[in-house]
Amino acid sequence: MTTSGEGEDKTALLGLLARWQAFSELQQRAFSFLAAEALATGQEFENSTDGAAAVLGQMGGRLDSTDPALLQAETFSVIQRLQSADRSRQGLEQVASVLETFRRLEAELVEETQRHPPLPPIHVVLETWSRQLSECISLSDWRRRFAAALDGRDPGPRYPAPAETCDEELFF
Repeated sequence: MTTSGEGEDKTALLGLLARWQAFSELQQRAFSFLAAEALATGQEFENSTDGAAAVLGQMGGRLDSTDPALLQAETFSVIQRLQSADRSRQGLEQVASVLETFRRLEAELVEETQRHPPLPPIHVVLETWSRQLSECISLSDWRRRFAAALDGRDPGPRYPAPAETCDEELFF
């Protein structure tokens, strides 16, 4: 025969185990998304900077003989490639922000585990974690895709049609 204290301890332990399992699943989804995003973003950054350097190299060899319209077009090409590189850098900053938020959430979970507080329902905890992770992201299209990945859905294409984006990032 078990006492009510033992039953409460078992319930609390099962609640903690469920919380750690949910955290692990959320972390796996996020890390899968982050790994793919970091690889793609790194390649984009490399392509953008290499492309800008190539255009600048072409321009340098023809400065004396280039007509103004061609020079302007090449300048805009360099600017676009550098903007793309900056966007890639911002994507990598999003990865770092999510990882830092995960570090903080895990530390909070460890602390909760040691204190044994009353536990809210697991769906409330998952919603709170997902919201905190999404709030640490400043790029709206990135946030939308990341939230889908956290929910176990397909995050969709990296670059939605222009009408689907919420933040216009025009640099001039």
